[in-house]
Amino acid sequence: MTWYVVDALDKAFGRTKKCLFEPFDFWKWMKLVIIVMLIGGVGSNFNSGGNNYSSDGYNLPESGTTDSFTDVFTGFVDQIPTDPGMGLIIGIIVLIFVLILFFSYVSSVMEFVFVESLVSNDVRFWEYSRRYLRKGLGLFVFRILTGILLLAIIAIIALPFVLPLIGSSSENYVDVMASNIIPLIFLLISILLVTAIIGGIISSFINLSIPVAIYTESGIFRAFSNVFRQFRKDWKQIIGYWFGRIVLGIAVGIVVAIVLLIVIIAAGLFILLVDMLLYFALSAILPGSDTIIWMILAPIILIQVIIFIFLLAFITLPASVFMKYHMVTFLQQWYPDVEIPVFDMQQIDEELY
Repeated sequence: MTWYVVDALDKAFGRTKKCLFEPFDFWKWMKLVIIVMLIGGVGSNFNSGGNNYSSDGYNLPESGTTDSFTDVFTGFVDQIPTDPGMGLIIGIIVLIFVLILFFSYVSSVMEFVFVESLVSNDVRFWEYSRRYLRKGLGLFVFRILTGILLLAIIAIIALPFVLPLIGSSSENYVDVMASNIIPLIFLLISILLVTAIIGGIISSFINLSIPVAIYTESGIFRAFSNVFRQFRKDWKQIIGYWFGRIVLGIAVGIVVAIVLLIVIIAAGLFILLVDMLLYFALSAILPGSDTIIWMILAPIILIQVIIFIFLLAFITLPASVFMKYHMVTFLQQWYPDVEIPVFDMQQIDEELY
């Protein structure tokens, strides 16, 4: 039996080399780096940890007066903070939440832009971004729904352990916690393990669905359904794909980590040396003016940090491109009904025939 996850390695490596190095194009790299950074940006995960509702802080009416809606409403209104500082904090929290949602949507759009750029070997940032605004919105909504699903699974797992704590009084709450400490540890491990497995499986199906959505001109929901239907037909290859991608990800991660460590040490020492020389030079020119010296050095250090971040992103780019090409190449073999027009397909056909 031929394993597509293994067969895809050579072709993915060749496509990565042609895309990035034949020929080398700095601005092409720069656009791909920006796309990859936006994909991995803020807000890819949703956390409802702040949605903890409790009645302890409200002046709820005692039993026998539950029909007094006015008292309940008044007690609730009295608890709304009127401190301007608290309002500012709430405003900042809302702003952060909105930014998380915005960058999550941008990340979803960039997923399509990245695939289209690599398949065509032609990076058109703004054109592809406009083209996939709607599909990106569908992916954004789909990810929210899958996040809610994961939270529901976590709640189902945790419910048998949390109910005794909720039912306990404040006096014996510590005793209940102490007696359940070992089950709670196992609960946490179970939640992390189940969430990681289910989240990884869903993420794998979503990544495979993105090219399907592009080249079958369908939405992400329909594409996900088609991928899952294909999985039911040929599930062995997907199981092999999951294990193969884990091994491949570890191998690529080790190589990238080694290269990054070398670059970080070398570039970090060089930047530190340059900043020290600048500091001593400015100290000699402006003796006793530390404030002015740091006003000069601060923007220089900021520019160095930005350049350093882009340098690291440039180094990790080939790994991201290779992993995406490997996924696309696997998908071509595993789901032949979807015609993915990779830029080198004509050349491959000519070599075969």
